[in-house]
Amino acid sequence: MEFPRYLAWDDLRGELRRVAPTLELTTREQGGFVEYRAPASNVSVLAVDEPEDERGYRVGHQDVWSVSVWGAVQLD
Repeated sequence: MEFPRYLAWDDLRGELRRVAPTLELTTREQGGFVEYRAPASNVSVLAVDEPEDERGYRVGHQDVWSVSVWGAVQLD
């Protein structure tokens, strides 16, 4: 998937629901961000959660800040 310079979380979530309507997300506040995590796929999205942040030099309120893949911890 190609991402534009600015991507609103609501737009990305809409696309995710279109291709994976049963995708369950957990949320967690992280100091100026909200993390949306999909445990089934080990993917998380951070969205800006600062109402005063506007798009411009960087992303603004409710825009996607990052998308990351995390792995399960394997215990021996």
